[in-house]
Amino acid sequence: MITIRNLLALGVLIAAATGCGISKYINSGSNNAAAVDQSKPAPTAEPTIDVSPTPSPKPSPPGIIEKLKRSAGKYPHDVKLIENKEMQARLKKLLGGDFAAMKDNFNVESPIEIVGGILMASGCQAHYCGPNTYYIFIDLAKDNINVIHIEDEKTSNYFEKGRIKLPQKFTDAMSPSNDVQ
Repeated sequence: MITIRNLLALGVLIAAATGCGISKYINSGSNNAAAVDQSKPAPTAEPTIDVSPTPSPKPSPPGIIEKLKRSAGKYPHDVKLIENKEMQARLKKLLGGDFAAMKDNFNVESPIEIVGGILMASGCQAHYCGPNTYYIFIDLAKDNINVIHIEDEKTSNYFEKGRIKLPQKFTDAMSPSNDVQ
């Protein structure tokens, strides 16, 4: 026989069993921030990982300064000193209108020397070497170029980023008694 007591016990059991699920419906129509459903975690966006390989940038060829660091004993034409686009652009900017004359008269060359991180390359006009000589000095560490043109006892100096302190050996090489032959 079903008594009121049994009905009440059954109601309490049913309420207890469904009570956890009922709380989510209480305050469901309110705008209260505290009434947010905490029973389920909010969906989170999964981080996406791009697995497609990205091409590595091609390494750029070493600049002329890096190439020149390994040029001791070679001739300027061997390393294309004046023909190199990077060097040519810098020399044109440095010498202005005098670049063409240097290029035309850099015929008889001496081997490149490097002393104390300073490179010296020299060239002169064929059959007129003593009175018309060009000296190119490059400070390899500071990436600075100087050109000295000696023509008939007249000296023209061109300094890209300031005067390079030359080793004594190079200063001596420019003296009139040691002209490039």
